[in-house]
Amino acid sequence: MHFSITQLDLFDSDSTIYFQAPASHRLRIATSHFEDHSNLPILRDFVHSIFSVNTHISMTGFIGYYIGSKRIWDRQYLKNSIKLSNWTETYVHDEEGGRYIYMTVKNITTENVNALCKQTAQGRKCSSLMFYTEDRVFQISADVFDLVMTDERQLSNLCTKFYPWIDTYYPNIKTM
Repeated sequence: MHFSITQLDLFDSDSTIYFQAPASHRLRIATSHFEDHSNLPILRDFVHSIFSVNTHISMTGFIGYYIGSKRIWDRQYLKNSIKLSNWTETYVHDEEGGRYIYMTVKNITTENVNALCKQTAQGRKCSSLMFYTEDRVFQISADVFDLVMTDERQLSNLCTKFYPWIDTYYPNIKTM
């Protein structure tokens, strides 16, 4: 079966990208591994292994919702890590009539991704953010860093390189 990033629903609030992807195309690392400052170089190496320096990265994340006609903002605490100058919004409606707002920012740098990962691992508030290119999606949340890639060989290499930090609770490429 051929897997493509376009098969993922980035706006699905019921299922993370990790559970939308086949086991051979995903990996998960707990953010708690990086609460200790001595492991932050490993986190930086991991992010740079996912996205090379000159990669064109886009970021999508939840920013708010509506109650009736009132817009409620979810504070992201992003301004200290990245400059938001090219922001667009996407409005998503669920089956129960809820309306949600997601932002998308293009031209995110690898350093921006690393700064947000570090910020999240150090316990600062962050709702789920996704960084993506045409062949990979990296999602960060308060508990885990999830990576989905189309290239199984490249993902396998990452699993080997970062094996001590890979979460094997759910089936992934290392436990198949």
